Amino acid sequence: MAASIKDPPVRLRPEVEEIRRQLEVILGSAVFQGSKRCSQFLQYVCDKTFAGEMGALKERAIAVEVFGRTPQSDLAEDTIVRVGAREVRKRLGQYYATPQGAAAPVRIDLPSGSYQPDFRYAEPQPELHAGPAIVAPALWRKPEIVYSVCAAVLLLTAVLWTQRSHPPTTNRFEQFWAPVFETKEALLVAVGNPLVYHPSLRAQKLNLERLPQQPLPLQRPLQLKSSELDGSDMIPVANQYVGFGDMVVGMQAASMLGARGKSFRVRLAGNVAFADLRKTPTLLIGAITNRWTMELGQSWRFRFDYIPGKGYIITDTAAGPQSHKEWIVRSRTDDQPPEDYALVSRIPNSPTGGLLIVAAGIKQFGTEAAGHVVSDPFLLDTLLSRLPPGWERKNTQIVLRTNVIGNTPAQPEMVAWHVW
Repeated sequence: MAASIKDPPVRLRPEVEEIRRQLEVILGSAVFQGSKRCSQFLQYVCDKTFAGEMGALKERAIAVEVFGRTPQSDLAEDTIVRVGAREVRKRLGQYYATPQGAAAPVRIDLPSGSYQPDFRYAEPQPELHAGPAIVAPALWRKPEIVYSVCAAVLLLTAVLWTQRSHPPTTNRFEQFWAPVFETKEALLVAVGNPLVYHPSLRAQKLNLERLPQQPLPLQRPLQLKSSELDGSDMIPVANQYVGFGDMVVGMQAASMLGARGKSFRVRLAGNVAFADLRKTPTLLIGAITNRWTMELGQSWRFRFDYIPGKGYIITDTAAGPQSHKEWIVRSRTDDQPPEDYALVSRIPNSPTGGLLIVAAGIKQFGTEAAGHVVSDPFLLDTLLSRLPPGWERKNTQIVLRTNVIGNTPAQPEMVAWHVW
């Protein structure tokens, strides 16, 4: 009589540790490495589900914890969480369409209309138990099988490398940068350069006499009284320095452009003539320290101004007292503001005859936040999704606000926009 073998019991849902391992693989994939915010979103909702904190899977909680919004944010107008969830669902679909995702034993999905992830096996998994050994056919002994498998592995490696080098981007991000990506001409990156004052040799010598000796000749702050200095002791030095926020934006833009094989050239704005801007796609970084941001932006609705008693501000020049508005940075005594404001401008119809993109803040924090926006596909797509159709063919300005936490700008939010 032939012996019968019963089907092994089936587990319907994976264990937490199995899900965590799969989540780690997903977040490390080329699909999700292209978006830090999507990774944070998926990690957050999974962690809260593991902990049983279902109340943290509400839209407002996610807006605060993941996107840095305030608890008082108007989520009827601010759709960043819903847009973020759609982007996560899209990237999960892209991941499971890859050979790596198709072979994954555990699936993590974010059902439409919900922020609670769903965990399941790709195929029912039998419990491990003792049983008869099953020997697979000796396919590996056939050279043609080995060659086919090796070719498939090489092809998969090439695909994953391409995805890592060119992370998935959104259509709006591509539309924003299309005039740059589609031309063979190098993007001109004009970085703001602050005017820095050096102490004269007399002031330096006098200052060193007041300070204790040190082993290395490092720069040290002046310890002199104002009565000991005069105007000749402050020597202006132009076109030699770059602000930290401007430098960060330049690095972010260079990384994004380099990943797409797009050439660029970096110049100090003070060394750029108007003739250099003619019919050339240009990224202007910085506001107060960038002469071209200040000069070319005078005719735009949102522009940088200086108001005595208020300092530098962003102003809305729209006619009428009801629509006129100002955004002001109120610094503390240590000049570390609790917040900053910035402008992202995209002007295809600029006086230069070429595309003009501006990423500039009132202070360095706003500039850094604006640079993060224009170089991050997910974040830029989220903001552009709120603009009316056809913006890609028109001039566009976005006013951003960002909290400053520990000398670092937080996730920016859009407070105003204009398309014309």
